[in-house]
Formats: sequence, structure tokens, C-alpha cells
Amino acid sequence: MQFNTALTLEKLLRSKTRTRILWHFLENTDVRSGLRELSRIVKLQVHAVGREITLLKKANLLLEEKTPAKNFYSLNTQHPFFDEIVSLFHKSYGVGGMIMNNKDILEGADFVLLTSHFLFRQQKGKYDIDILIIGAPKIDQVSIFLHNIETSLQRELLYTIITPADFKNRKQKLDPFIWNILEKPSVLLLGKQAELLKGFAS
Repeated sequence: MQFNTALTLEKLLRSKTRTRILWHFLENTDVRSGLRELSRIVKLQVHAVGREITLLKKANLLLEEKTPAKNFYSLNTQHPFFDEIVSLFHKSYGVGGMIMNNKDILEGADFVLLTSHFLFRQQKGKYDIDILIIGAPKIDQVSIFLHNIETSLQRELLYTIITPADFKNRKQKLDPFIWNILEKPSVLLLGKQAELLKGFAS
């Protein structure tokens, strides 16, 4: 069954403007933006953006840096709910939202993870990828689906598909590629964390 994860999140937060602002900062966690710049980016009126920024500051989700010229805002990555917010938004928008809304294309996959490298746009290291898929989906179907996402976002996606047996074996052998993903924050789009750990813990 398909559903609109973005609509679900907007209902939870009760403000499309607020979700657009937060999504901008979550896509660019190391960026700071001024009020008018942010208004142009999210394509909303300045007064509407300003009202939501005030609420987000009160919730300690945004930090404010005052300068003589103007004030800048950035995401508070130390917020106690930061990890949960990252997961909620990446399951609702962007690549994660597209995957969540089209899970049937990944039929046969047991787990799908967005890696830390993808979430925080980190400089690519030797073992970094964007998406890890564990299971036996139809590779051609997945390839076409992800290529279409790349085209729409104009961004290359590095992904790997491995079998559960291969994943378990490589994890037990402390394979650096696998542990580079598991030891860092990630968003699990398909499957449950407890089942993942239980299934491959020994």
C-alpha cells in the first residue's frame, strides 16, 4: 500500500511552512541562513517564515547568530530529539520519502538504510555509500528506480545491494565497509532495527 509520508509529517507538525524550513536545514546541516535568504529558498513570504523561526527557536531546534548586518539561523544538531527528527524527515522527503512511498519496487529487500554519508553530505571516504540494501530485490527494477531519483534530484546516488548471508558474514569478520556504515548514524527505511541487530548479532 502506498501513502504520502510528507503529508503525514505535515499533519504531525501542523505547519507546511515549518516542515519546509526544517527540511532545508536538515538537507544542509552545516549551513546558516538569514531570514530573507531562507524565505527565497523555501519560496514562502518573509513574515510566514519569521513566525515559524520564532517558534523553532523557542523549541530550541534552531540557533540564532546575531551580527550587525543581520541574524543567521542554523539547525541545533545537539537537540535531544535531533536523531528522531532526522529520521522523521528523511522518511518523508527527498530520497527516503520516495523510497518509503514506493516500497513495492524494493520487494525482496529486508533492510534499506540511508547512511551517515548521505544524511550529512560528508566528504566521501574510501568505504562511503549513500544507500545500503540488504536482501534480494529485483536488481534491474531497483537500478531503474534509483536512476530516476538521481535524474529528478540531479544528484548521484552510491548504493550497494548485498544478500543477508553476505551481510552477516562480513559483519562477523569486522569488514570495514559494513562497520563504517553500522557505527555511524543512519536512517532505516525498511526493516526494524531490533530485527536487524538480532538477526546479525552472532
